[in-house]
Amino acid sequence: MRILGTDTQRGGELVIKAQAPLAELTDYPTELKSMTGGRGRYSLDLSHYEALPPAVQKQLSAAWKPHAEEG
Repeated sequence: MRILGTDTQRGGELVIKAQAPLAELTDYPTELKSMTGGRGRYSLDLSHYEALPPAVQKQLSAAWKPHAEEG
């Protein structure tokens, strides 16, 4: 995750702007609820597509290859 900045809004609400791979956000709602006592909220917007690191590409290719050979 890459934090891009923070901002304080009226009422003391803290807004954190960040970029993170979508694959790393699967447990984020649960973690946010836990960290904020259920008071936190978030929104997601697609920022951009980016190439995967070579190690992750190999891992995904290996996982997909058996399924490709079935069809």
